[in-house]
Amino acid sequence: MCHKISNVFVKNVISRNMEKAMEDKGHRFLSAGCTSCGHLTRFRMNCKDRTCPACRLKWFGFHFNVLVDCANSWKKVYFLTLTVKNIPEIGRSDIKDLRKWFLELRVRFPQIADGFYVMQATNKGKGWHPHVHSLYDGVFIAKEVLSKAWAEITGGSFVVDIQLVQDPKTAVRYLLSDFLQAPRIRPEDVADFNGVFKCSRLIQAFGKYRKFKFLRVPYKCPKCGGTDWLIIDRCFGEGHAPGRLCEDSS
Repeated sequence: MCHKISNVFVKNVISRNMEKAMEDKGHRFLSAGCTSCGHLTRFRMNCKDRTCPACRLKWFGFHFNVLVDCANSWKKVYFLTLTVKNIPEIGRSDIKDLRKWFLELRVRFPQIADGFYVMQATNKGKGWHPHVHSLYDGVFIAKEVLSKAWAEITGGSFVVDIQLVQDPKTAVRYLLSDFLQAPRIRPEDVADFNGVFKCSRLIQAFGKYRKFKFLRVPYKCPKCGGTDWLIIDRCFGEGHAPGRLCEDSS
């Protein structure tokens, strides 16, 4: 059976030591052959750990160019930050509440028209700090007005920020900057972080982008440009050679 493999999963040059280390952390690799010319390539699979730096970097690459294209089409781009008071423990209900409060804010201020947002949670030892970063196309709202409304909606959290964006590309990079590194949490917080963000969409859209889908770009064979791949081995480690693509495979 032939497969289309997303461009963001490709890892062509991986040292054996790196491959083994990533495998120990939950990563698995597959080898696949181009059905047109037989070229073999290795691909890294998602480990499903929301704290994994390698996977987070992949998520950054998957979303970055698409969001830049969207932001460049807007008349005015605003960057909005909404925070809530630190909490000693965090659960999925806290993120659900944050999402609900942001919706209430957008209902109250339709000027926050169309855009994308990222929910984050950090913990540097003084409690969990959930917050929202959003990039939107709309109309400016005075910071004082936003702060008052946000305090009413959340029951006392008032720290917000809003900026007119001069360079959409820089703003998108900042929006996704958390994916360029491991999350800012302590080692003992990893399980809680994964529990909170498991199966949640990393980049949320609203307004006219509510049903927006990020299209996966098929990886093209570097030799012939083909996009159909035959999966041979789903995992390899030290001492295990990848399989060979049969010449008559289709």
